[in-house]
Amino acid sequence: MKCAVVYYSKTGVTKRIADKIQAKFAADVYLVEPEKAYGGFFSAVARVVGEKISRKGAALKTTVSDFAPYDIVFIGFPVWAGTVPDFLQEYIRKADLAGKRVIPFATASATGKESSLKTLNALLPESTITDYFFTSRRQPADVAAWLDGIN
Repeated sequence: MKCAVVYYSKTGVTKRIADKIQAKFAADVYLVEPEKAYGGFFSAVARVVGEKISRKGAALKTTVSDFAPYDIVFIGFPVWAGTVPDFLQEYIRKADLAGKRVIPFATASATGKESSLKTLNALLPESTITDYFFTSRRQPADVAAWLDGIN
């Protein structure tokens, strides 16, 4: 079983989980980045809200990879404005993940678990989404236990 990890991490929390996945599954890792980096917390929040209002997400800096060789693709992201960041949604739209097993992992300050999963289901109708991992400051989850439970 060949695995890939696709993720974005602004503060390093999501990256630490991606690193653990890479170590456990010998996965290839793909960092997705917006063309223009998000600034500090308040400027990033203002920018994300502005992008939601204008419906104009950030452009991608990252080229979409070929996922044909992979059986499983982990997708990691921080929850922004209740869902997957817009630029990462754009990456997922452009990636051919049809027929793949997709395992999402999300980090959040508080909420967004269900809305993020709903977004992923809409973006990936031809993929099988399993073992969704969500952790937040309010409800921390055990990464090691989650990884041990993945078949």
